[in-house]
Amino acid sequence: MKKLLFFALLLFSMFALVGCTGNSDKRFNTSGMTINQDNTFNQKEMIPEYLYIESLEQVSMGRESKSSLFSLGIKTLAEYIQSVISKACRDSKILTFDEEGITFMYAYYKATVENQDFGYMLICMEGADYFYTMNLGCLEKNLEGNKEQYIDWVKTIIVV
Repeated sequence: MKKLLFFALLLFSMFALVGCTGNSDKRFNTSGMTINQDNTFNQKEMIPEYLYIESLEQVSMGRESKSSLFSLGIKTLAEYIQSVISKACRDSKILTFDEEGITFMYAYYKATVENQDFGYMLICMEGADYFYTMNLGCLEKNLEGNKEQYIDWVKTIIVV
C-alpha cells in the first residue's frame, strides 16, 4: 500500500511540475529573419522563402525585396509601411518603436475573413536587402489584450 501511495504521489508531482513550466520560447529562422515565440507555434510551409508560423490563436509571416521596391520609389522603411497599408486599403495610424537599440514601424488594423473578425499588428523592419513585413493576428476581441505580448515577440526579431 505504501508503494502504491508513493507511486501515486510521485505521478501527481510530475504532472504538477509539468503544468508549472509554462510555454517556453521556440526560435524560428528562415529567409534572413529570426523570431522567438512560445511553443504553441508551429511553422507552416505555405509560401516559399517566407516564414509563416501559427498557433491556435495567433499568426505571423513576412519579407519583401528592397531592390524590386526601389523602382517604385520606395526607399525608406516609412515609405514601405505606408505603401503596405495603402495597398491593403487601410487607414491605420503608423507608429514607431525605438527602444533598447530595436527599431521598427507598426500599425494596428482589423479585417473580416469569412465572417470572422480579426485584429492585426502589422510590423515592418528593414534589413540589408529586404524590408520585412510581419502580421501578428488574432480574433479582434483579443487584440487589445495581445498588444503587449506582440511587442515582446517583435523585440526578439532579428533581420539581416
